[in-house]
Amino acid sequence: MPNLGEMIKAKREAAGLSQKKLGTACGLSDSEIMKIENGQRKSPNWKNLCSIAQALNFHPFEILLAAGYITEKDINPCVNLCGLEKLDEKEMDMLQIFIDFLISRKDAKGISEGGL
Repeated sequence: MPNLGEMIKAKREAAGLSQKKLGTACGLSDSEIMKIENGQRKSPNWKNLCSIAQALNFHPFEILLAAGYITEKDINPCVNLCGLEKLDEKEMDMLQIFIDFLISRKDAKGISEGGL
């Protein structure tokens, strides 16, 4: 697994951003971005990391996990779903119906296989 700085640099380069453009997008200086990427900033501020994640369009938990601020155990499985914020209310309702359907199938399968 790449370290925090390598991960940020890879995501920044994949997004086609310079350190200066990323810094501008997340309200940090390009020198702060450089220090984080190079590992000179040993414990970057978690708020800065969340700003970087938002600017690079990935979940802040990913960057907080890489930085050691949280562990896998801290992350609820439903939080691992990406893109939910892009859904409108009707789409969220449809998603909930689908989840309920999957759960009911699972429950029905348990009953038909000798459960209850």
